[in-house]
Formats: sequence, structure tokens, C-alpha cells
Amino acid sequence: MKTYYRFKFYINARHSVTFNSKSSNIHPHTWEVVVSFGSETSETINFSEFEGKLEEYFVYYEGKYLNELEAFIGMNPTMENIGKILYSDIKELLELENLYFKRVEISENPTRTYIIEAE
Repeated sequence: MKTYYRFKFYINARHSVTFNSKSSNIHPHTWEVVVSFGSETSETINFSEFEGKLEEYFVYYEGKYLNELEAFIGMNPTMENIGKILYSDIKELLELENLYFKRVEISENPTRTYIIEAE
């Protein structure tokens, strides 16, 4: 049996995006990020410890204008591109803890969600 965990976080941040040479106004979102991961061992993980590490990671984005952050310089900070950055960073954090990545979901509102799943 394979089991996994799911944590949900919220990030309040602003961005502007460009499509077809037209830039949007700077606007805020409360991004919902859902991280699903598992452990290769049957041991129960320390939720508080790992959750704290993820919270520390997300603080970097809290209240920021994403376009000005180093990770997004030269990149259109769309929901999809934000998701790809989060995926890469979170996957690395999980590997450091000997956990495996299952999926990350990022929503900019209740009706739009971008999902990256493990292959």
C-alpha cells in the first residue's frame, strides 16, 4: 500500500503578466498551494517539523510583487510558471527529507488550478 500526505498553504502576493504584448495591471492573489508527498518508509513523519520548513519557504513569497523576485526575472509570472518554480523547489526540499514528490497544485482563484504530478 502506498500512502501520502497533503499540506495546504496560502500565499498573498501580487503579479502582472504579459500576453500578446499586453501587460496586465499589478494585481493581488491569495494563491492556494497544495503539496502532496509520501515517505518510502512505513514510519510516520514529523508533520510539524516538515510543515515548518515548507512555511519558511513560502514566507519568501508572502506580500511580494513576484515580478521583482530573482526567480521570475525575465520570466512571465503566470500561474503555470509559478507552479513550475514551486515544483522544482519543493521537490528538492522533499528529497532532502527522504520524502517523495506526488504533486503540487497552485490556484490563483477557486476556479483555476494548475497541477504538476510525479511521473
